Amino acid sequence: ITVLMVAEKPSIAQSLADALATRGKATSRKGISLSVHEYEGEFYGQKAWFKVTSCAGHVYNIDFPPEYNIWDRVDPLSLYGAKTVKTESNPKLRMPKHFQEEAKGCSYLVLWLDCDR
Repeated sequence: ITVLMVAEKPSIAQSLADALATRGKATSRKGISLSVHEYEGEFYGQKAWFKVTSCAGHVYNIDFPPEYNIWDRVDPLSLYGAKTVKTESNPKLRMPKHFQEEAKGCSYLVLWLDCDR
């Protein structure tokens, strides 16, 4: 089986891979936009290949359309029914594509993220 682990930032991904790679040292490679640390181990009693990567900031932003961004002219109650617009936080990093590629063939996803949002 293959397990994809996603940490909240690159330094945490590196630390996780270093700490969890008990059968030897994790190898590192460049993914589409961020490093991926890989090692062999055990997951729920099964031999597994681990891929540990990270986010770099938020993956997406969500906002209201421009017509709602003039706060002194918008009734706050209208925001409950307003549509939202989702955009990539940092298009140059291509994080969604990075995660899509790394997730191919994976059986499990383990998130190592903070819970501040």
